[in-house]
Amino acid sequence: MKEEQNNKGWKIAIALAVFTIIITILFVCVIKNFTNVAYTNARQNLQINQNNKTENLEQNNIEELVNLEDLTSVSDKTEEELKKINEEELKKEENKNNKTTNTTKQKNKYYIKVNYKAQVVNVYTYDENGKYTIPVKAFVCSTGTETPTSGIYKIPAKIIWCYMFGDVYAHYCTQIVGNILFHSVPYLEKRNDTLEYWAYDKLGTKASMGCIRLTTKDAKWIFDNVSYGTQVEFYASSNPGPLGKPSAQKISNAPGELKNWDPTDPDSRNPWHTYKPGENDITNNEVVNNEQENDTTNNEVVNNEQENNTTDNEAVNNEQKNITNNEIADNEKTCN
Repeated sequence: MKEEQNNKGWKIAIALAVFTIIITILFVCVIKNFTNVAYTNARQNLQINQNNKTENLEQNNIEELVNLEDLTSVSDKTEEELKKINEEELKKEENKNNKTTNTTKQKNKYYIKVNYKAQVVNVYTYDENGKYTIPVKAFVCSTGTETPTSGIYKIPAKIIWCYMFGDVYAHYCTQIVGNILFHSVPYLEKRNDTLEYWAYDKLGTKASMGCIRLTTKDAKWIFDNVSYGTQVEFYASSNPGPLGKPSAQKISNAPGELKNWDPTDPDSRNPWHTYKPGENDITNNEVVNNEQENDTTNNEVVNNEQENNTTDNEAVNNEQKNITNNEIADNEKTCN
């Protein structure tokens, strides 16, 4: 009887173990299948987003990253040669994906004038007669030695980031002709927190190789609002234009990481958005006070050294006097 009960117990235990193993295998299979489905869906969504992003850029004729060396150099080119280059660039963009730009479809909303003498970019829109006479924006800029000095060109392309000469990057680039672009002040890396702050402080003066440098906000405005085929004219005048010459903030002496960011950059991570000058001014004053205290301490040390030197000199003089007196006494003894 006991043997039958034991056999029955073993059978139940084995059945439970087999059942547990089967349930575990099924559970693992379900989890694995669920994980595979989730992973597949995630990859598909990522691919869809990437495709949508690529399609979006292509539809808007926007390049994500371009090397400036791949663009036609404007060095030593005449105005006629530049216009021919510009026409070829426009045709290339029109033929891309069998799409057309605004060069022939409709009147562009804006007309841009680059005053390379005053270092100002003026944006106009058209009046009731269709003439570009109404000023809309004025941007302080930095042009350079290879900036065109004359001519009217039509915007053929836009680039989110451009790898520039000197191993730096420019953000929100709008091509004008060849390797002449509107863009931000250069960054050391393809990141918004690596700004060349020393170059930023030069805005309003001639500082680039030939491109038109702008604040990030202004470069982004052109990138976002100015359509393809918009005309850009170059000229020189001491008169900055109807809106005057804007100024850009100087940031080389900004504390901490602030100087690595363009103050106008709309990026939510930009520390300038939460910067409170008063607090930083207190910090700077403390630094100045500490320096003054150190100067005072140093002066006290110098004065103490001078006093010690005076004491030492007096001791030396006294020793010399004693030696002289002893010599006189010896001489008197000898004379006697």
